[in-house]
Amino acid sequence: MYKKFLVIALLALFSARLHAQQSDNEDGTYTNPVIWSDFPDNDVIRVGDTYYMVATSMYFFPGVPLLQSKDLVNWSYAANVVQRFKQHPFYDLNGGNRYGKGQWASSIRYHNGKFYILFLTLDEGGFLCTAPKAEGPWQIQKLVRPYYDAGLFFDDDGRTYIVHGYSKLSVTEVDANLAPVSKDSVIFDKVQRPGLEGSHMYKKDGYYYIYATYGGGDGYQVCLRSKNIYGPYDEKVVLKDDMNLYGKGVHQGALVETPRGEWWSIIFQDRVGVGRVPTLQPVQWIDGWPIVGKDGRAVVTHTKPHTGTMAPVTVLPTSDEFNGNTLGMQWAWNHNPDDDAWSLNKRTGYLRLTTAGIATDLLHARNSLTQRTFGPFSNATTSVDISKMKAGDVAGLAVLQLPYAFIGVRTTAAAKYIVMENAGRPVDSVAIRKENNIYFRASVNTIRNQAHFYYSLDNKTFIPLGDTLNMQFSLKMFTGNRFTLFNYATIQPGGYVDIDWFHMDTRKGPANRFTASSRIAAAMYDDIYDAQVAPGKDGTGLGEQDIIPAATGAWLRFNHVDFEKGYKYLLLRVAPRGGRINVYLDSDSLHPYAAVMVPEQSSQPYMTISIPVKPVTGRHQLTFTFTGEASSNNRFNWFTFADDQQQLYTSSPLVSHIYTADPSAHLFNGKIYIYPSHDTATTTKESDNGDHFQMADYHILSMDSIGGKVTDHGVALKVQDVPWAAKQLWAPDAAFSKGTYYLYFPAKDKQGVFRIGVASSARPTGPFVAEKKPVTGTYSIDPCVFRDDDGAYYLYFGGIWGGQLQNWDNNRYDAAAKLREKNEVAILPRVAKLAGDMKSLESAPVAIKITDSSGRLYLEQENDKRFFEAAWMHKYHGKYYFSYSTGDTHNIVYAIGDSPYGPFTYQGIILKPVDGWTNHHSIIQVGDKWYLFYHDTQLSGKTHLRNVKVMELKYNADGTIQTLSAFK
Repeated sequence: MYKKFLVIALLALFSARLHAQQSDNEDGTYTNPVIWSDFPDNDVIRVGDTYYMVATSMYFFPGVPLLQSKDLVNWSYAANVVQRFKQHPFYDLNGGNRYGKGQWASSIRYHNGKFYILFLTLDEGGFLCTAPKAEGPWQIQKLVRPYYDAGLFFDDDGRTYIVHGYSKLSVTEVDANLAPVSKDSVIFDKVQRPGLEGSHMYKKDGYYYIYATYGGGDGYQVCLRSKNIYGPYDEKVVLKDDMNLYGKGVHQGALVETPRGEWWSIIFQDRVGVGRVPTLQPVQWIDGWPIVGKDGRAVVTHTKPHTGTMAPVTVLPTSDEFNGNTLGMQWAWNHNPDDDAWSLNKRTGYLRLTTAGIATDLLHARNSLTQRTFGPFSNATTSVDISKMKAGDVAGLAVLQLPYAFIGVRTTAAAKYIVMENAGRPVDSVAIRKENNIYFRASVNTIRNQAHFYYSLDNKTFIPLGDTLNMQFSLKMFTGNRFTLFNYATIQPGGYVDIDWFHMDTRKGPANRFTASSRIAAAMYDDIYDAQVAPGKDGTGLGEQDIIPAATGAWLRFNHVDFEKGYKYLLLRVAPRGGRINVYLDSDSLHPYAAVMVPEQSSQPYMTISIPVKPVTGRHQLTFTFTGEASSNNRFNWFTFADDQQQLYTSSPLVSHIYTADPSAHLFNGKIYIYPSHDTATTTKESDNGDHFQMADYHILSMDSIGGKVTDHGVALKVQDVPWAAKQLWAPDAAFSKGTYYLYFPAKDKQGVFRIGVASSARPTGPFVAEKKPVTGTYSIDPCVFRDDDGAYYLYFGGIWGGQLQNWDNNRYDAAAKLREKNEVAILPRVAKLAGDMKSLESAPVAIKITDSSGRLYLEQENDKRFFEAAWMHKYHGKYYFSYSTGDTHNIVYAIGDSPYGPFTYQGIILKPVDGWTNHHSIIQVGDKWYLFYHDTQLSGKTHLRNVKVMELKYNADGTIQTLSAFK
């Protein structure tokens, strides 16, 4: 336990890692969301100089979270009002569950020295919680009747009312116990659309106001007003905006007044996987109506409320060392816990989770301990002692919603396995030997709504396992995705795990502070005027949303862009439809820092414009102003700054959570699958033989369409699963024949010689089972499998230098063989026809001739045209296109022939050199278009840590291929 005391001693130094992201910009402003996490259905009050906010927690307990703040920006936990819910056995996961139900849409008020919280559950009815102080203790009582989305209101004449309802709103007078003393009086039913709900009532200047929402993902906020509490009520839309997230309205919340007479609204926005996040919006009373936001828009960055109280930056806790006697208020159990089956005291400094009962899966497992994820990303890591698990137990770390996924340990009578499961389906597993302590990590990106999973045996090297969880917000659960620590039994109860700690890392410091050299999405603005967010149409992958100016004079503002030592060029990604973009620096609104004339090229969907600028240093505010004709065709996607040596990439990496290279792409059953090598960090010294390329497994990627969301299906094959292989799983390829998928791969055998192996699977994503021996007659690297129109399959392969092709003459190995001299004929790639079993060769490999237009073979010194590695074959208009990498001259080139065996006549360059030493590719047709998959080193800048990309490939009328560049 010495490490426990070390951690405690270092908490002050490393406290940033133990907390969630902040909203306070520490300069008198804040940036929304004010809490980037699932705290929906907000109601807020002020008591003295303190603000209290209650939110929905559904079936998680302790629940009904109550937060407190001195400035409406910096929030901390005050209490979880309901410790457990005893109203039905389903809350104990006994015979059923309450997913998608439970507590929601609370109303909080303070009256005559007492706090009141009123809420509804769909099945059990209405409940009232009361306490003399926010911290509790809280008393709960069941009401004689429920009130849907209720708003509790104490009138100044001493009478009490509740406004409630869905689409048809009613007011009911109630007594001290909130029992009705009158019938429900319908006060408003002339709705703009179904779904008017979330009502809260206020009184100001002789008017009764009902602040309510038209719900749904695209919801918006309205206000009803009347001189009489029973109506009639007028209605006005007070906020209809999607605040930098297209189609996701800001709606449902509360109004509150500061001591200085300012009015504000805490009101949430649906952000899919992370849940529904509260935002803080200013309110102006105009003609007797509370108009929310600024200029009709929800604000992103804004001046903090003037509350009369100085409040320090405060962020919600997340990480836990489990050193105390109670759990932190950030934790909540999935349904009521079994208190006999968890402990913080049975082993000091650990959380013990003991299996209680039998569960079929995670959704039915009691004592699953959860906490919210935070945006824009959250990385959760935990240390788990698994030594006391029993056969049939499953324990680990999950991301919980529908679908859910987890990484953990599954035990059998004979062994233990690290497993990754997604949507209840086993995806991958790794056998454990004698390890008793395992580290699990779940990495959540709430912008892309994806989660990935990792394990470690030493808390240093984390190995990805399984595939990608595409996070959803399913109404069947009705909460944001949560990290979940769990341990459940499938055979017998009584096994337990001890969890040493849980650490969550999220964004540090103030929001929306960008480095000028990064690509800054236009939709991440701080302030906007007369422009709107729209779905992105650019295929480059970075900006999934565009900004569209509504009229000339529209503008965007970014408050904090760090220019560091200065840059010489401004680059903007736009749709070239004419007009002008002026860029202003700081407070100078008269003299543009840059003036960008946007070309009018209707045939080109998007382009990147580069403008020289005067280098400035340090942090500055940037304002982009749009002039000229504006329409839905004018789109602004992103911008960045660069120096004169920096080039702009044509395409973005398909994935960034792992390094991938050598992409072999295929269209199987209408879906795109990419079979890359998996680059990993290494301490091996870099060499021309590629010793630093120490790839040890394969991940398979897929996407439904070019530019669509990419899914990582996790590890499909590992080097230790290949009986004959020792190391270096380099560039693979795949094929499909007679209901089976085949993965072809090179690896060094136990003698250090590269061979080509084959593995098979019933699924394109694996897992693949390798044959016990390599394919007889194969050697070297970079297999490519080509299916001809007659159904025959051909295997192309070879690579010089580290690929060892120079060691093979007439299919015989010579360890002492050397590379060719400059004036000798260059070494040629190989091809062999595959047998019908797809696991053997029908005939011995033969050399493939690559010639110039006169039929002459290229010499070694003609290294801008001769073969080096990375063979690929495709067919276009009846011709065979053999493409390959020239290696040390870094081009992808191609030659055309009339037979799959060649000869092939050199034609030219497909892809010019990319960042990094190597270049490797594949070419496929999707629909009526062709695409080139390739890699570079944009993400890492290191030769052995690459990233896969894709761009469109085009043919000329004569069948030649247009030369592409990885840069714009």
